[in-house]
Amino acid sequence: MVNAISPFQLQTAQQASELTNATPVQAAAPKSQTNFSDVLKNSIEALNQSQLKSDQYTNALAQGKDVNLDEVMIAAQKASVTLTAATEFRNKAVEAYQEIMRMQM
Repeated sequence: MVNAISPFQLQTAQQASELTNATPVQAAAPKSQTNFSDVLKNSIEALNQSQLKSDQYTNALAQGKDVNLDEVMIAAQKASVTLTAATEFRNKAVEAYQEIMRMQM
């Protein structure tokens, strides 16, 4: 027996579809120079923005404001994923640094 799709399931599927259909990042032109420090700075800023957005949605929900629970949960999950990715990047960078320091010249 097949159950009917509820409006909530339809809305969730549409939001997931929007996330997966995001436009791909275009490759940078070969002549442009991008500093590692600029990339790192931009990544940290994006991480901070996702954390702040999650906090704003969570606080608005806690205060009883009219906030869509789906948006709150999606923002919290995005913040969690970006923080986990940043932590893993940091761990790999520290591991690489330690490996370089162990090399004999």
